[in-house]
Amino acid sequence: MMKALITLIFLLAVLPCARAQQTGLIANTDGRKTISLDGQWQTILDPYETGYYDYRYQPSAEGYFKDAKPKDKSDLIEYDFDTSEPLNVPGDWNTQRETLLFYEGTIWYKKSFDYQRKGNTRLFVYFGAANYLADVYLNGEKLGRHEGGFTPFNFEVTNLVRDKANSLIVKVDNKRRRDAVPTLNTDWWNYGGLTRQVKLVETPATFVQDYFIQLQKGSRDRVAGWVRLNGDRPSQRVTVLIPEAGISRTVATDANGYAEINFNADLTLWSPNNPKLYDVVVEAETDRVQDQIGFRSIEARGTEILLNGRPVFLRGVCIHEEAPFRGGRAFSREDAVTLLGWAKELGCNFVRLAHYPHNEFMVREAEKLGIMVWSEIPVYWTIQWENPATLENAQNQLSEMIARDRNRAAVIIWS
Repeated sequence: MMKALITLIFLLAVLPCARAQQTGLIANTDGRKTISLDGQWQTILDPYETGYYDYRYQPSAEGYFKDAKPKDKSDLIEYDFDTSEPLNVPGDWNTQRETLLFYEGTIWYKKSFDYQRKGNTRLFVYFGAANYLADVYLNGEKLGRHEGGFTPFNFEVTNLVRDKANSLIVKVDNKRRRDAVPTLNTDWWNYGGLTRQVKLVETPATFVQDYFIQLQKGSRDRVAGWVRLNGDRPSQRVTVLIPEAGISRTVATDANGYAEINFNADLTLWSPNNPKLYDVVVEAETDRVQDQIGFRSIEARGTEILLNGRPVFLRGVCIHEEAPFRGGRAFSREDAVTLLGWAKELGCNFVRLAHYPHNEFMVREAEKLGIMVWSEIPVYWTIQWENPATLENAQNQLSEMIARDRNRAAVIIWS
């Protein structure tokens, strides 16, 4: 067990940098200008997937994603989102309707919205999670597909969005598959749907897409990491500020918008007894993002786990992402505060978020409460590792999990 734990802690150090260039996820969306798309979405149940495939089981060019209306009585359009039943987002479909408790298959979601386009501004649609397979469309055009039920993803919609009556449609399919991650059998309920927040994210034409700002491996007084810009002005001066610590360091990004950072820092280190978080600002010439970040070191030495150079004993429990009172999938800050508060009352300084990445509120609230976190992807039982596509899927989910939470001091184990 200790050997496995050492391996997992090692992953913490090497994977964030190794995956730095491989994801298009926008970091820290709560630090950006956003427009919530949460609330009621119109839905259509599609167990036979006739809204996606034609009668020869080929993808149809006239599927439900077109959101079409019949021009006359002979027009063969036999669906209508506007008169369909709604479901709440975020939320699983299983606990919102009794008839959907055991449903596994496809449900189509539609959200209509208006948006006033702005100059020098890009627009993305961001999903906290959709379980399990999501095909996303805006105004009849496919944005892309995402596989994996517990990690975030986003698509740019700058050139597709309209001022009025935008139609955002998502086909969500939670059917279990032998070659999927997770596979057919698990020990948790297979909640389907848009289970976490959905929002529009506005950015400048060139923006701070991602960053990694943590202590250098093996050090407790030196910060190392990187920043990455996205846009048509990739080469800029970027300043990292930690005002409370009197730190301001400026770097120049290269032609790919990337720059490494490395500087000495006298910081109060994060720990369960003192979960210190600093306001950290990443400021480019065209964008500015603020985050709350804790700094700590974690390593294994022999049979000991060392936090900030001192042995720490992990006292913890496993937590599933189950809503504590209403039932169903947990998704809110209030859910996180309740679940983690119970762990804290039990004397825990550590939680394993079983057996999949939980919503971002869980990790951020754990960090505020001084609770260390084991974060994992759902490689649970009988995974088809011999299948190259399954392995690639698992690797991508691992990359997406780390991309979202790489700056969270609370996370001491990835697996």
